[in-house]
Amino acid sequence: MGNPIQRRWFPVSGFRFPGAASCISAAKGDLEKKRRKFFQVFRNMSSTAGQVIKCRVLGFSLFLGYIAAVSWEAGKPLVIQEVEVAPPQAMEVRMKILFTSLCHTDVYFWEAKGQEPVFPRIFGHEAAGIVESVGEGVTDLAPGDHVLPVFTGECKECIHCLSAESNMCSLLRIDTDRGVMLADGQSRFSINGQPIYHFLGTSTFSEYTVVHSGCVAKINPLAPLDKVCILSCGFCTGFGATVNVAKPPKGSTVAVFGLGAVGLSAAEGARYSGASRIIGVDINPNRFEEAKKFGVTEFVNPKDYDKPVQEVIAEITNGGVDRSIECTGNVNAMISAFESVHDGWGVAVLVGVPHKDAVFKTHPVNFLSERTLKGTFYGNFKPRTDLPGVVEKYLNKEIELEKFITHEVSFSDINKAFDYMLQGDSLRCIIRMDD
Repeated sequence: MGNPIQRRWFPVSGFRFPGAASCISAAKGDLEKKRRKFFQVFRNMSSTAGQVIKCRVLGFSLFLGYIAAVSWEAGKPLVIQEVEVAPPQAMEVRMKILFTSLCHTDVYFWEAKGQEPVFPRIFGHEAAGIVESVGEGVTDLAPGDHVLPVFTGECKECIHCLSAESNMCSLLRIDTDRGVMLADGQSRFSINGQPIYHFLGTSTFSEYTVVHSGCVAKINPLAPLDKVCILSCGFCTGFGATVNVAKPPKGSTVAVFGLGAVGLSAAEGARYSGASRIIGVDINPNRFEEAKKFGVTEFVNPKDYDKPVQEVIAEITNGGVDRSIECTGNVNAMISAFESVHDGWGVAVLVGVPHKDAVFKTHPVNFLSERTLKGTFYGNFKPRTDLPGVVEKYLNKEIELEKFITHEVSFSDINKAFDYMLQGDSLRCIIRMDD
């Protein structure tokens, strides 16, 4: 299983490695220059027995450390610091994260709005990396495998996993409150003995993390990890809502409510399915031009009308759309999405997560008129079974991921990713772990 990744100190004098002379020479300069020089020399060193490859210089000493972005308080900037990570226990995997991205869910729980706060914590759940070591009982993963960690899992044994219709694994279903591992109820992260809590069982804002093996999808090693990392959450949630749940027939009309990252992923699913009209519905007109890249053919801004948007859509589609996908989490948008589908065959799919006190209200005759309302979780994808196939779709150029990536930052600048998201400038910001 490997040893804990932890702090190791070596004096510069007597420590021999390629480039030592230039590093010691650099040590005569300021501290930041020394730090950068050592990082440059050690960047490509491989790890042995679970030790990390990064290093830091403090004074004239060399520090091999495990680096993570720790959230100590709601809404406060993440702190880049050294953290110890324990070896994987039974049915767990320790992996090196190479690329991660910021999802709105990370921001929501970082702000601690509407839920019980759990701090200190390491956020992050969209990522890609390489397996470093595996715990007892893990047979389908091995060190060196290219993988995607996922916030929900697939044990392949429970009633949900054995069902062809469900991806709601009884054992590994998402739990936003749990900050520890299932095996022993303990965290694998710590700083000077203080536990640092997990987030969604993934905690990818770190160089190394420990994840239950049922939440790890092994993928084609040819896939570029800086692109496919976004499949761990947002893209598959929206794309799957359309392709797996709404299932629009070729030539159909689809309305997408909310043109954020998930909504545009839903639009991409409609484009992939061959929809003839894809109507984007959003109150932010700045999103309309960008949405054309994702297959959206026309736009409706509810603020431009003095009547319910479902009536507007019914008028421009001769009675309603064939399919609608709601991606905002606003209960009024959910009602509009349902009431905008055509009677007789229309299907509406709810993707967004509403406020805990929200109430969905519609007249029963809307159901009696043979409209169908569905919900979905992670686009109905089974992580371990289905994600490798989505990666292959990307490699075969059937779907596009690059257009979802609007920003890229180094790990040391991770707080900029939060700024981009909060300012509404970002769909997905890729965070490079190799600083």
